[in-house]
Amino acid sequence: MATSMPPLPIFAGTEKHIKLKTIHNIIMKLPLVLLVLLSSSSCCCQARYLVPLELCYPSSTAKRCGVSPSSSSSSALWHIPLGGGDGNAANSSRIARSVLRGAGRGGASTVVGVTNPMTMTSSKMKLLNLLSGGAAGTIASCITNPLEVIKIQLQSSSAAVGELAIAGATNPISIGRTILAKEGILGFWKGMKPTLIGIIPGRSVYFFSYEQTKRYLPKFGMIEGGIPNSLLSGLAAGVSAQTLTNPIWMVKSRLQLLADNTAGQRSYTGYSDAIKSIHREEGLGGFYKGISASYWGCFEGAIQFMLYEKIKKKLVSEQNVRRDEKGLPHADKLSNLSYFLSAAISKCTASIITYPHEVARTRVREQARNGIFKYNNGMWNTIAIVAKEEGWKGLYGGMGMHLMKVVPNTAIMFLTYEVVNSWLGRFTVIED
Repeated sequence: MATSMPPLPIFAGTEKHIKLKTIHNIIMKLPLVLLVLLSSSSCCCQARYLVPLELCYPSSTAKRCGVSPSSSSSSALWHIPLGGGDGNAANSSRIARSVLRGAGRGGASTVVGVTNPMTMTSSKMKLLNLLSGGAAGTIASCITNPLEVIKIQLQSSSAAVGELAIAGATNPISIGRTILAKEGILGFWKGMKPTLIGIIPGRSVYFFSYEQTKRYLPKFGMIEGGIPNSLLSGLAAGVSAQTLTNPIWMVKSRLQLLADNTAGQRSYTGYSDAIKSIHREEGLGGFYKGISASYWGCFEGAIQFMLYEKIKKKLVSEQNVRRDEKGLPHADKLSNLSYFLSAAISKCTASIITYPHEVARTRVREQARNGIFKYNNGMWNTIAIVAKEEGWKGLYGGMGMHLMKVVPNTAIMFLTYEVVNSWLGRFTVIED
């Protein structure tokens, strides 16, 4: 995907164009670099040996953890079933893990008669965990891109005081007609290339950071599922993803925004033209416009994850109450519909609370109007200007389209993430 953008022309002896080519290459190769770094870090992490319950049985007379009694070094272990001995299942599980560790490192122990023979290396498991959210986000983003294109026009100053406003194109239907007339049906999929380039590393880093932070914070007394843990994990995930991918989203926003001819803006001819123009007119800092609003948007992610974890926890609790009434054992997994609705509700609520930062980010990323960058002093200054000149309507412009896009998008992504991780949980993880 990174090679789909036409290369920038090189003019021998011109330092300026050499720098532009370097910037272009960095931006286009960023996803590959991220995946290499993250997969490398995964390989360096200590493996976690997960033994699915299917490998062991609580019976003391028949099936045992799948370790061969033929080896003298493991014969004693063969006679300890899951939950047997001292009645501590975790202890037996630890023993099984240690045997698998020995086998994985070339020890004498062998594994035979395993009920579930599926295994996966630690680094591959971490990489699949990393990419599960990104793959889901890519599919959902491709489907909902037309809503994104319409939404960003509603957030722009053109819809308030510029060409769109003059033409009366201030609602989703009229803006859709304008896009169709100016750019054809493909205009609704502008910005897809940056999305495809950025969504996988962005979402993957997001979920990876969230999971790692969530597991690390209990060392400081913040238990998983608690409000402090969920908030800080969500913030860490958002900051990590936005910092690495902001240049990609900046280029995407510029390409999706319709040029306002009444303000002297021009239409870019392609991705290379957009990158060169941003660098020439705004410098390297231009690629990080909107980063403060994106960081503020991390609070949306934090609130979203907090609500998601709380809703899941409550649903699991209610589910187990019903299972108790039926004499069934507790279960910590929910139905796919429950995951989908939990994600949808949490995302909708978080988006409404924090939406003005979306408008501010779009305004900051606009081209100059008549040679002047009106919204060039940060997010809060932009919000103040919009609130003063346009009121609440301006601050919440395009929110309906935004919710139509992000709520199903996020729900699909979270559902896919949960399903993939549940599937991965069926594997025994072995050391590389």
